[in-house]
This record gives sequence, C-alpha cells and structure tokens, in this order.
Amino acid sequence: MLLIIITIIAIIFMYNRLRVKKITPATFGLWVVICLIINFFAFAPKLSDPLAGFFGFGRGLDLLLVVGFAFTVYVLFRLYVKIDEINQNMTDLVRALAIHDEIKLEDIESELKEKKE
Repeated sequence: MLLIIITIIAIIFMYNRLRVKKITPATFGLWVVICLIINFFAFAPKLSDPLAGFFGFGRGLDLLLVVGFAFTVYVLFRLYVKIDEINQNMTDLVRALAIHDEIKLEDIESELKEKKE
C-alpha cells in the first residue's frame, strides 16, 4: 500500500510541475507510465516472474531491482554530464565577460573594501 501511495503522490507532484510548465507533457507521460508499471507489479508481483526467468533472474522483484538500479546509474551519469556541461558553459561565460569588461582583481578588492567601510 505504501508504494501505491508514493506513486500517487509522485503523479500529483509531476502534474503540478506540468501545470506550471516546469516539465513537458512527454516527461509527465513517462513518469505516469513508470508509476503505473510499478503499481501493476505491486498488485501482481507473480506476473513479473516469467519475465524475470527470461532474463535469468529467479524472482520478478530481483529483475525490478536490477532494472531500477541500472536506471538510477543512467540518470546519475546523465546528471553528471549535464552538470559538467553547465560548469564549462559558466566558465566560458565568466571568461568572456572578464575579457570583455577587463575586470581586474584589484578593482574587485577595492569595491569590497568600499562596501565594508
């Protein structure tokens, strides 16, 4: 029951993000499908056993855990790549602004001293 409640809360949370246009309808649909699959296997865990046997796992839960872990690793890798890309973009932007405006360290230090006084 707890898993079902969590997935319903997740769907409501994603719907609210969709309403304020923080996510796309495709992303919302993906999360709803994932939540429905989780609920399906929560209600009928024995139905995942034949699928697990096909992939060489003893139980359906084992398959779901491995797939969930693989998905988590994939998402973490994508986040790492995205953060690295954002970091590089920020470095390039700061460098371009510094060159364009000729910001000097002495100017920044003098501004900080003036603000303290």
